[in-house]
Amino acid sequence: MKILKTTAIAALTLSALSVAAAAPERLNVKLGLWEMTSLMRFSGVPPLPKDVLDKMTPQQRAKMIADLKAASEEEPEPETSSECITQEDLDKPFKSSNSEDCTSTIVRTTRTTQEIRMVCIGKTKGSGTFKVNTPTPETMNGTLDLKAGDGPDAFTIKGTIKGRWLGADCGDEDSDDVNDEDEDNADQ
Repeated sequence: MKILKTTAIAALTLSALSVAAAAPERLNVKLGLWEMTSLMRFSGVPPLPKDVLDKMTPQQRAKMIADLKAASEEEPEPETSSECITQEDLDKPFKSSNSEDCTSTIVRTTRTTQEIRMVCIGKTKGSGTFKVNTPTPETMNGTLDLKAGDGPDAFTIKGTIKGRWLGADCGDEDSDDVNDEDEDNADQ
């Protein structure tokens, strides 16, 4: 379950950074090291590849669905990570997205807001909206609303993200998770 949550949070954070970087001449954000805190709620079952589902017994599928339902009812915990927004991020936003199956369209941009519509038409069909607000060049917040799959078990993610610029120098940071560092220090 932690892998699913971590993957979703990473996607949300990357989307926030990419969206913030997508139109730098219009959306007013600074390059450098950012601290991003996200809070995610999800429901449904993530679409899994057929070969993975085929390897699961009916009991394993039922347990997975029950575990996901239980996890979706828990109060989410904020996740914090450090991310470096570079010129490359500005030049190639959404570079980690699967461009063959998914497209992102800027719906609206001002100096302080941007809205992106995402649509995936490959094996995993889905769509969603990401909205970011940059009240100052050093702060941002955003919302993510995604849906993948169809039917009563469609997987939905609703998330919020808040970011604050830490400085122009990214140092040794390259998307290291602040919480992982804290956990590593606690283990020593």
